[in-house]
Amino acid sequence: MAVRTSVIIPVRNGSNFLAEAIESAMAQLDPADEVLIAWDDSDDDTTSLLRNFVDPRVRVIKGPGLGVSGGRNAGLTAALGEFVAFLDHDDLWPPGRHRKMTQVMVDSCHVDAVFGRIRIRLDPGATPWQWLLDLDGRHILGPNLGSGLFRSSTLRKIGGFDESLRFGEDVDYFLRLQETGAQISLCETDALIYRRHALNCTNDQLAVQVAIFDIIKRRRARQVARRRG
Repeated sequence: MAVRTSVIIPVRNGSNFLAEAIESAMAQLDPADEVLIAWDDSDDDTTSLLRNFVDPRVRVIKGPGLGVSGGRNAGLTAALGEFVAFLDHDDLWPPGRHRKMTQVMVDSCHVDAVFGRIRIRLDPGATPWQWLLDLDGRHILGPNLGSGLFRSSTLRKIGGFDESLRFGEDVDYFLRLQETGAQISLCETDALIYRRHALNCTNDQLAVQVAIFDIIKRRRARQVARRRG
C-alpha cells in the first residue's frame, strides 16, 4: 500500500513534549502512512524515548545538526507520501484534523496546500502576549506551517528550508511557496495546537522581528530579479 501522508517532526532535546506530539498525529494516520522523526543529537532522554515507539509507521532519521530547517529538509528527502505535514515536536494535532484536510486535497486536485485554524495553548512559563492570543482560532498561513497539509510534488518545486535561518524559516518557506503560484485553500477545522512555553526559541521577539525583516528584504530582491530577468 502506498504512503499517502508523511508527517515530518524535527527534534532536539524534546523529551518533554515529543511523545504527545507523535501520538496526536499517529492517532489520525492510516496504517501505510509514516511519521519521520528527524533527530539531532540531544542532551536529554529523547533517544531512549524514541526507542519506545515500536509502531512501524515511525521512522527515525538522523538530522544534520542544522536546527529545525535542517531536520525538515532531511525529512523531505526521506518522505514517501503523496501529502506532507510538518509538526514541531512541542505542538499537537487536534482530533479530526487530518481526515478533513486530506479530504480537501482528494476532492480538489488543483489545490497544492490546505490550511486550517491555529489554537493557542499556554503552558506554564509562557508569556501571554496579546498578539499571540489574537491568533487563536484564526487561519495563520505563514508563521507556522504546522497548520497546513501539502502536496509533496508542490514542495519539490520550492527546494528546501533555508538552513541559515534561525527564526522565520516558516515565513520564508511560505513566501517561496506563494511564488511558485501554488493554489492554497482554507479548511474550516482546527488544524494545530500551537503550544507556547518557557523554552520556545521564539520567546526572543526582537530576534524574530530582525529575522522577518531580513526575509522580507530577500523576497523583495527575488521580485526585482524576476522582473529584470
